[in-house]
Amino acid sequence: MESPSSFIVRKNLSFDSPNMVVTTTRRITKRTSMRLSFESVQDSPICYSKQINECSTDSGFSEQVEDEISQATNLDESFSFKSITNDSSFSLYDELETFDSPYVHFNQFKQTKDIIKFEETIEVKHEQVKQALDVYNQTSDRLIGDMSRGHILPILSKSRHNDLASIDNNTLVDLINGKYQDKIGKFIILDARYPYEFDGGHINGAKSGFNRDEIMDQLLNEPIQAENGKPVILIFHCEFSAERGPRLMRELRERDRSINKDDYPNLCYPEIYLLEGGYKQFYESNQQLCEPRAYVPMLQDEHRNDMKFFRKKSKSLDVETKKSRFATKSKLFF
Repeated sequence: MESPSSFIVRKNLSFDSPNMVVTTTRRITKRTSMRLSFESVQDSPICYSKQINECSTDSGFSEQVEDEISQATNLDESFSFKSITNDSSFSLYDELETFDSPYVHFNQFKQTKDIIKFEETIEVKHEQVKQALDVYNQTSDRLIGDMSRGHILPILSKSRHNDLASIDNNTLVDLINGKYQDKIGKFIILDARYPYEFDGGHINGAKSGFNRDEIMDQLLNEPIQAENGKPVILIFHCEFSAERGPRLMRELRERDRSINKDDYPNLCYPEIYLLEGGYKQFYESNQQLCEPRAYVPMLQDEHRNDMKFFRKKSKSLDVETKKSRFATKSKLFF
């Protein structure tokens, strides 16, 4: 027996022929468009043709079906069928638009509840976002991660990874030589290559970023700040800045976003860069800024076993990172 809060109709009921077909009952949804044909009989919203023997085997009806049809026609009093001829039909889908059914009320309630839940979950500082959008609309420059201003370092208009702010070798050389010390309080170079590559030669002052969890903890547990209050920037790279460097850069930004999700768009490190061309290209023209002054390729023959070991270890770290991202069930934007 159906409760007053719901109603059931039969799909594909036709009262023009003794060979009647009754299909499985289905609850009406807005996505279901069913058409029913009804015979116009005075003082009765639904009437069966008198020529049909409902108890005969040929009619396709049984005693149980009779009871079900009786229940199916026991609709809410506010629902009424239009008077139509035998050859006429109407779309029940159209009727549902104006039918004040419990289903419609439930759907509206569910949507409202979902919206409230979403607003309670995602806490956004609207004033900060508005200010960031104002800055964005007033400048044609690409903004840093918290959308507060443009980048201090000149970024490339075209690079291998257009979604990342990339700088060239000359800009990094200028940074190392102090050209931007009046604007930048501190900079950190993160080398995402394997340990044997890093030990074989790296940019002066660079840190190994192969152990991602360790470097993330160092950077995010207690964010680095400059004593003079000026910005702290990060520069990422690997051998060619094609895969490992960009991956580490994106992961840092993702974790930074996650930590500051209740204070959007603020970040611990809003200004981060990728060194275009990686260590290989930097070394070719700036060996004096590398220590030791050497370059060990990832695919060097004498380090093939090392490469296999660290690549396997790196893949296991990637799996753990993906599991962590899946557990959060949230998409974070760069």
